[in-house]
Amino acid sequence: MTLACPNCAAVLPPLTGDAVDCPSCATTYRRLPFAWDLTPPREALTAGQWEVWEQLQRNGEVSYEADPEHNLGVGSREDVQRFSRFSRLAGDVLDVGCGPQPWPAYFDHHAPDTRFVGVDPLVGEREARYERFRALAEHLPFADGSFDVVLFAGTLDHFVDPTAALAEAQRVLRPGGTISIYLGHKREGAPKPTVSHEWYEALQVPDGAEDRFHMERFGPDEAVALFVRAALEVTDQEHHHVDEWRSYHFYRLTPGA
Repeated sequence: MTLACPNCAAVLPPLTGDAVDCPSCATTYRRLPFAWDLTPPREALTAGQWEVWEQLQRNGEVSYEADPEHNLGVGSREDVQRFSRFSRLAGDVLDVGCGPQPWPAYFDHHAPDTRFVGVDPLVGEREARYERFRALAEHLPFADGSFDVVLFAGTLDHFVDPTAALAEAQRVLRPGGTISIYLGHKREGAPKPTVSHEWYEALQVPDGAEDRFHMERFGPDEAVALFVRAALEVTDQEHHHVDEWRSYHFYRLTPGA
């Protein structure tokens, strides 16, 4: 795995000391307590509603603190274990949107010869049991062809630009690599859950977001259309129904011809 500047794509020097400068564009990247911050400067970000996204990230941080068990990467749930098996974790695995927990529940402790790496805007303040970077899905800080598997575990509908995130995933894949996606879906008209937690009710839903945590949620048909636009081919999929309103879906993708 080679680290690359998310601003200009130049190879970064070894991450030592408290900060490093990109040798090409001179962007400075700094060490956090437990990760490096490899987010690009604001002017380099893809177009989109980044202020809306920042509010959603603050909401997500509250959620991890107040109700961690409702996050996909925490706890041993049946859907999570199914997704882990579906994803065929082997080699160098990148988790895009890994979350701040020390070890995502869908990682396999026993996967042979597997190296896990995570990126998330919320990491860096707490210790983890694998390598993580504070970074953005739309601007991954890695050289081309760095990973065998890229995971989006319930994260694709949190991004400002999911098309750009999928393009970045393709870029960092090695030949023969795969992208594995978990998509949760709630049918239109589904009854809203009864929520009595004060922390939840206090969260803002910013203009431009679908709810307190998601930029834009999409169903299976919309997801497949997104994959087609991103020039990705669905090579395997699973669909699991929870009840008449809720379902979750797995997709294995490879770059199209």
